Amino acid sequence: MSDNYLKPDKLTQGVISRILENSWRNKPNINKLELKEIHQVLVEHEIFGEIAKNIYVPIAEMTENTDEKLLKGIQLHRDRGKEEPKNKLNHVTLFPEKGFILKDGIHGAAFGRFQYVYRSKGDRIFWFESGIIEYRPVYSTIDEYGFQYAAVEFDGCNIFDDIGLDDIEHSPLNEAFGNGKIFISNLARIKKDFVRDYPIEYLLYPPDVEELSPFSVQLREQIWDSIIELIKELALNSKSEDERADLLNYLTDFMEEQNIQPNPYHIITLFDFYKENQSNINQSDFAELLSLVRKQSSPLDNTSNPIKANLLIKQLEGTPTGKENARAYHDLIYDCLTQIFKGNLKRGKKEIDLNEGRKRVDITFDNFDNSGFFSFIRDRYQIHCPKVFIECKNYSSDPKNPEIDQLLGRFGPNQGNFGILLCRQINDYTRLLRRCKDVIHQFKGYIIFLEDADIINLLKLKEASDEEGILDYLLIKWDQLILNN
Repeated sequence: MSDNYLKPDKLTQGVISRILENSWRNKPNINKLELKEIHQVLVEHEIFGEIAKNIYVPIAEMTENTDEKLLKGIQLHRDRGKEEPKNKLNHVTLFPEKGFILKDGIHGAAFGRFQYVYRSKGDRIFWFESGIIEYRPVYSTIDEYGFQYAAVEFDGCNIFDDIGLDDIEHSPLNEAFGNGKIFISNLARIKKDFVRDYPIEYLLYPPDVEELSPFSVQLREQIWDSIIELIKELALNSKSEDERADLLNYLTDFMEEQNIQPNPYHIITLFDFYKENQSNINQSDFAELLSLVRKQSSPLDNTSNPIKANLLIKQLEGTPTGKENARAYHDLIYDCLTQIFKGNLKRGKKEIDLNEGRKRVDITFDNFDNSGFFSFIRDRYQIHCPKVFIECKNYSSDPKNPEIDQLLGRFGPNQGNFGILLCRQINDYTRLLRRCKDVIHQFKGYIIFLEDADIINLLKLKEASDEEGILDYLLIKWDQLILNN
C-alpha cells in the first residue's frame, strides 16, 4: 500500500502530486529522476518552440514606405509556413534548439526614462529540448538606433548530465527548481507557444495570444483533482487529528498563494459526492471542508463574463437546511446577491455589528443603484434605504415573528428602513406576507422575502443580462407587499 495520501496525477504519472506531498513532509528538494520524468512529459506535450537569443532591427529598416510594408506583410501572412520572412532571418537570431520560458522576470526599466521609446531588463530561465536549463539576464531597448534584444549567457545545467542538484542552492537556477513548490509554481505558468509576426513578440506577449499552455492548464486542474479526492476521503473518515487535514490545508494555502482557483466542476463534484454520501457524512465537517475550496473560487465578474448561474444554483440546491449549515448558506447567499445586484449594491459585508455590538446583521450592502429596483423604491416611494439589510435563515420551516422582528431591529434613521429576508422555502406564503405588511403599519419599515426558487430565477435572469427582468421580478414582490395596505 502506498504511503502517499494524494491521488497520483495522471498528467505526470504522479510526479507532481508526489513532489507536492514531499514538500508538505518537509522534503522540499526534487531529484534528477523527477526532472527527467517531467521533461519527458513536456516533450510529449510539444511545449518546446522557437526562442530568440538576439534581435537587432536597425532604425533604417523602419523607414520604408508604409504602404509597401503593409502589402509585403499581407503577402507574408498569406504565404505563412512556406519559408521564413527575410526580415526575420536578417534580424532575429534563434537558439539552435527549441525551448520555452520556464520563468519570466522581464520588467520595464525606469532608469533612462523618456530617453527610450521602451527599455526593459530582467531575467529569463529557459528550458531546452535537450534538457539544458539556463538562467539568462535579458536586456532590450527601442530607441533611435532601432530595436535590440539580448539574452546573455550566465548559468545553466543539463538535467541528463551527472550534476548534483544541491549545487544549485546558491545559483540563479534555484529560481527554476530550487524546491518543489518553486518548481511547480513555474510549471503552472508556462505560456502557450504561438507564431510570431513581429520581432517584439519575442519580448512581449500580445494579449490576444497570451494564454497558458495546455500542459499548465492540465497541471492546475489535476492538482485540484487530487485535492478534491483528499476532501472526499476526509469527509468519509473525518478525524480531527488526521494529518491528512494538515496536508489539505497546506495544499489549499499553496493554491491560494499561486492564485490558482478550482474549476466549477470541482465544486459541483463535491456537491454530487455529498448527495450520494450524506448519510455517512458529518454535515458540519463537510461544510468546513467545502469552505476551504469555496474561498479559493474567484468572484464571478459580470462586466467581462456572464455569471455561471448553474454553478451557484447547484451549490444552493446542494446545501442542506439546519443550523450546522447556516454559515455555508449564509456565504452562498452573499455570493448570489453580489452577482444578482452587481453594480447596484456595493461594499457588501457579512456579519456586521450594530449599536456598539449589541446587534448583528448577516449581510449589508450600500445602495448605489441608479436605475434598478433599489433606485425605484428610493426615488418613487421615498423609501429610506442607504443601506440594504439582509438576514439569512437556513430553516426547514417558515420564518416567524421573531425573525421578522430581528430584521426590523436593524432599521434606523441613519441606516435605512428596508431589508430582505432570505429563507429556503415558504410553505404558508400568505401568512409570511401578512407579517411583513404588519411591519409597514406598525413600524414604517419594509421587508420583502425571497426563497430559493426566487434566487434561482434571479440568477438565471442575471446570467441572461436581463436587468429589466430582474426589476420586474422584484417589483412584483414589492407590489404584493404594499398594495391593499
